Amino acid sequence: MEIASYDPKKVTVIVSGRIITGYASDGVVTLSKAEDSVTPTVGAQGDTAYSENANNGGTIALTLMSTSSSLPYLRELEAKRKAVNVSISDANDADSFTLNQDNCRITKMPDISRQKQTGTVTVNIYVPDMVIR
Repeated sequence: MEIASYDPKKVTVIVSGRIITGYASDGVVTLSKAEDSVTPTVGAQGDTAYSENANNGGTIALTLMSTSSSLPYLRELEAKRKAVNVSISDANDADSFTLNQDNCRITKMPDISRQKQTGTVTVNIYVPDMVIR
């Protein structure tokens, strides 16, 4: 039997030199490729051909509390339309990874909401070449 543990404190996200803090309880970071890496085509008799996709882009979604002190910083980067570098490190024993990429962009201004209780805000960062190691 294999037992693994996960500690969200071992996940670090740095955007243009600043450590991002104030994550919501339902997540820290989600990395998603923009498209499938390969597209299969199956012929009438079952012959298969694969088309390789050169699009290595993807999106990093940061899930923050609406009170996160990182939100004004991320909003400022988006407002200035600046390219950012992003570094993500997961030092957990099971399925650890790192990602280091330049020329990333925050795709839109993070939402601003005020509610009875602290809400969540998702900040999406486009990565032109998502290489996870």
